Amino acid sequence: MNAPLDRYTNLEISYIVPMFFNQGYSELLNDLLKTYSTYSNKILERIQFVLVDDCSQTPIRIPDDINLNILLLRVTDDIRWNQGGARNLGVMLAKTSKIVLTDVDHFFPEVLFSKMLSAKVPSKIYKFKRSNNTGEKETSACNIYFTSKSVFFKSLGYDEEFCGNYGFEDTMFFEFQKKLRTKKCYFNRRNRIIVKRVENDPNYHSLKRDIETNRLLFQKKLEKLNSKDPYKCHSRLFINFNWEVAEERYIK
Repeated sequence: MNAPLDRYTNLEISYIVPMFFNQGYSELLNDLLKTYSTYSNKILERIQFVLVDDCSQTPIRIPDDINLNILLLRVTDDIRWNQGGARNLGVMLAKTSKIVLTDVDHFFPEVLFSKMLSAKVPSKIYKFKRSNNTGEKETSACNIYFTSKSVFFKSLGYDEEFCGNYGFEDTMFFEFQKKLRTKKCYFNRRNRIIVKRVENDPNYHSLKRDIETNRLLFQKKLEKLNSKDPYKCHSRLFINFNWEVAEERYIK
């Protein structure tokens, strides 16, 4: 659905979450969107939720009663461990300068959205403190952060040469950003994001996590990263798959 121009100009943050379910549909996404639907409209009208369905076995469908600004994208090529590619697609289609990269099993409290909306467009990468849904503290997640599109693409986005095998795409992304002197710090130490554990969820995915192939690839790329031209470390593979816009909706 085409949105009036003022709907585009109201958006200030794109919240980007790739997801893949290969054993049937999971309620994780519905829980996430239903929680966010309870937040203040003054906040929600300024957030674009970019959901990237990374070729799930059962295509993702958004319930009709979810009243949020949503862009649902679907990768139509079945590539294992394509998180980097899905993130690249989400950032490319984001309509705002401010972006949040996250996972479907993490919830941001309303106060954090409010503070990110009030913040300047980031020139750094901000990570978050987090806890589980019983209130216990968890270590920070390297792949959940707040930044800008310009910072994200300073290192050419995620290197999709890692896609197809597990691991190291985030590590490479941050090593590249570090080489380019991008600072990384906590956005807010008081307000934590909340993680809902899904390792044992039978509807999430059952892909094997074998890091050896990408570990060797990472080591080779580190050598190029530390050369005179660090940009040689990136393969330039970007959106190396077919995709489609499955749905676009705006707050009524």
